[in-house]
Amino acid sequence: MQNDSDSTAKEKSLRKDGHTLKQPAGLKVLFLAEMWERFGFYTIQTLLVLYLVNTLLLSDHSAYGLFAAFTALTYAAPVLGGFLADRYLGLRPAIRMGILLFIAGYACLFLFKATYLFHFGLSLVILGTGFFKGTVSSLLGELYQAQDIRRNAGFTLFYMGINLGGFAASIICSIVAAKWGFQYAFLLATLGMVLGYVVFLKGQNYLENKGISPQDERSIYAHPLVLLLGSGLTASLLAFALPFSDFISNAILILLGLFVIALIWRSTRLGKEQQRKIIALGLLLLFSSFFWSLYFQSFLSVTLFIDRAVNRHFLGFTLPTAMFQAFNPSYIVLVSPLLAKLWIWLEKNSFNPSGPLKFALGILFMGMGFLVLALAAVLAGPFDQIPAAWLVLSFLLQTVGELLLSPTGLVMVTKLAPRGWMSMLMGLWFLSLAAGNALAGKIANMTALPAHLPDNFAITQFYGYTFNKLGWGSVAIAIILLACTPIFDRLVPNTDELS
Repeated sequence: MQNDSDSTAKEKSLRKDGHTLKQPAGLKVLFLAEMWERFGFYTIQTLLVLYLVNTLLLSDHSAYGLFAAFTALTYAAPVLGGFLADRYLGLRPAIRMGILLFIAGYACLFLFKATYLFHFGLSLVILGTGFFKGTVSSLLGELYQAQDIRRNAGFTLFYMGINLGGFAASIICSIVAAKWGFQYAFLLATLGMVLGYVVFLKGQNYLENKGISPQDERSIYAHPLVLLLGSGLTASLLAFALPFSDFISNAILILLGLFVIALIWRSTRLGKEQQRKIIALGLLLLFSSFFWSLYFQSFLSVTLFIDRAVNRHFLGFTLPTAMFQAFNPSYIVLVSPLLAKLWIWLEKNSFNPSGPLKFALGILFMGMGFLVLALAAVLAGPFDQIPAAWLVLSFLLQTVGELLLSPTGLVMVTKLAPRGWMSMLMGLWFLSLAAGNALAGKIANMTALPAHLPDNFAITQFYGYTFNKLGWGSVAIAIILLACTPIFDRLVPNTDELS
């Protein structure tokens, strides 16, 4: 009887063509590890500017600069971390090291307020992201065969783990920070990563011997002592460098420009068709950096705007400022399936927009989100707070913009990359995100309040005026990109590769 039951269950998990529909067991392990990593990182991302301004009493300018430098480095770090994992460490040792660095980094943020030790904690988080972020996705990819029909569904579930972790951090840690203090939110991030580490260690048997190569066991670079000493030294140097945030941001922006130029120059060795593809991709990723510079305002200028100029009272409660960051991950979960169905319907009817058009629409929706906030400020009057309901619409528009641009960028990298160029171009994608963070700090400085405010200073109108400029500037950039669409069509005649 037991054998018949097992046979029936097995048959239900198989298609007629013999391919299993059941996801690999390792997906659950990596889903939970990624969820806890995002829980910790979103705790820092949603609370950092508030902590710097309200607890460490930094000026807006200094807080924006430190946040921009920190987040830019976290997005740049996977470029180097992925290289080390591929060449020397192996995926599993890199993931384990990344989680340990997260635990140590969040523990430092919980235990210390001293400037250098706080910067040291942030530096450990940067390095942890470098070891973890790209490698965990690569390890998930190894669980599937090249033509495995489960791959897309598996990565969709994995992406849900990212947003689930971000949503939980925005809700839980914002309440903890508001009621008991920021330090205890950092403690929650630490405990979450401990759980993530336990899950990953206990789930090793479910990973099907993936992410391990024979050299991992004998590589001196994978020795825990070597990794700890190297990471500690690097984090110490980064902790000294973080206060020089303008230098870091400028360096990353220059690095992106040099990276694009170097790729285009190297593409001259390829055929003309491949060279045109690289040029098109490089130009589009420069536009994406501008988009991300506006997207990350939600953690910078928009966060302080919510804290200072939004009426957060609801049913007798005062909602924590950081809780509003839960809109984005919740909207992603709700809107993503609708957009996925829309793209399929448009593709069937030959109306699917090209990649450059989706980029332009993404920037346009982002700008509309800022224009909504500017309108809310005008309607509220010079000295009144705006109703929180306006943020519901603003975050929705910006999330739609994200879903138009971000998946499109990743798809174009995979379609346009010549053979042997995939890793470099994925590195360029991460670097465009890093440059967007660097630029975000500079844009946020437009909203930095002066050190001494006059009694009649209209904070709401001050933010509204700046958001109005950002909104119309985004509209202008979107129009420019839209006008350049024929150029991209000539660079990449096969429109399927730009969709």
